[in-house]
Amino acid sequence: MSSIGLVLAIAVPILLLLMVFVVVGKKQQKSAAQRGVARKIKDFALELTEALEFLLKVDTHKEIQNLILERVRQLNEKYLAALPKKEREGSSIIDFEGLEDKVKQGGKKKRVLKSDREIRYAKKQFSKILKSFGPLIKNKTASESTVFEFRRYLRISILEMEVDSFSAQGDVAADRGDVTTASGYYKAARKILIDFNMQYPEKNTRIRELAKKTAALFNGGEDKEGSLAKELSKEDQPNVDENGFPLDPNMDNKQNF
Repeated sequence: MSSIGLVLAIAVPILLLLMVFVVVGKKQQKSAAQRGVARKIKDFALELTEALEFLLKVDTHKEIQNLILERVRQLNEKYLAALPKKEREGSSIIDFEGLEDKVKQGGKKKRVLKSDREIRYAKKQFSKILKSFGPLIKNKTASESTVFEFRRYLRISILEMEVDSFSAQGDVAADRGDVTTASGYYKAARKILIDFNMQYPEKNTRIRELAKKTAALFNGGEDKEGSLAKELSKEDQPNVDENGFPLDPNMDNKQNF
């Protein structure tokens, strides 16, 4: 065999083997890239699912809940499309049957969040929902006017929950005679309302109510009927008459100012 033939006999198999390695490597890179994209979609879908489940615990707006459920479905389809073909069968981000049942059962309205931590968590979940509306307009799942209405509703809802929570904490402090703390909570709730860059019918009424509560702390208190404190704390309040004196003559009748 000539030297050229010998070289070819050695070189050709090596070149073929290198080509196989290159092709296999490219396929592996493509699969890895697909999994990376799919993972990001999955993470976002799981976060949005968490936000939807939270929404069901604090609100009753079924149209918004169903719209977010549809967005999670779209993300699941996008996730499956991003996966390598061999991995698509039987794959799903969440248990849709379970989530659909929760949405069908409907949410429940919650006025008071019990801590600053709960308020921060609620804001985070509402923010995820608000951000999810953009793609729904682009893919024409919802109109701009509908999304505008839903965004307005959610922004007011989270504002009201925060105001109610601060007001409730102020009521609790007022009930135990802690005027400084109560005043701080009422003023914080009032500032949130004043700084809110959106008008709605109850806004000015609530601002006046909070100002009245703050003033009442320094002039002997006011009737606590309808106070949010009962929603914040399960502790029963003592039975008192219209002037704030205990109905039970054996109970301590000292007033706190």
